[in-house]
Amino acid sequence: MITVFHAAGSRSVRIIWLLEELGLDYELEVIKRGEINEAFLEASPFTKLPTIKDDDIVMSESVAIVQYILQKYGEGRLEPDHDSKEYAEYLQWLNFGESVLIDPIVSILINKVFRPEEHRHEYSIQSAEKSFEKIIKTLNSIMEGRTYIMGDDFTAADIINGYTLRLANNLQLLSGEPGTENVVNYFKTMESRYAYQKAISDTKS
Repeated sequence: MITVFHAAGSRSVRIIWLLEELGLDYELEVIKRGEINEAFLEASPFTKLPTIKDDDIVMSESVAIVQYILQKYGEGRLEPDHDSKEYAEYLQWLNFGESVLIDPIVSILINKVFRPEEHRHEYSIQSAEKSFEKIIKTLNSIMEGRTYIMGDDFTAADIINGYTLRLANNLQLLSGEPGTENVVNYFKTMESRYAYQKAISDTKS
């Protein structure tokens, strides 16, 4: 059985969501912020989340973990056939949510939430907000006519991007401005999924 090391609000929500979508059993090892237990330190010397343990295999990095779980347990679910032309696009979107999309969100999060007001960089906030707006409006155009990021089929790429959009929504960056409606509706579709709701409620994230 897979053990998922998890802290509230961390990227490990992605892994729990994926496991719920696949209907796989797992064990949750909850790590409190600021506390590191011996089992977690042994599994993750860098003390980064998410980290999983699957028998003698230990892994970190959410996108890599998603690929591992799908390869070992997915049975072809939640991703296109590896020999199809859609697989290349899927890999792009799988990484998009943890690269292009999340970069400005992290900058805003650090400056608006984690830094004391007197140490916030207003220029960095404004620059990140402009960058996010441009990314979201471009994504909005791409999402025209699509239910999910790959079209009609839900994939693991939606899990990666859905979590990232959740961070944006928590920062009130998805307020429904003109030119963002498709992305907002897409996120609402993600929120309505049972596996998403269970991952969020069970982990109190």
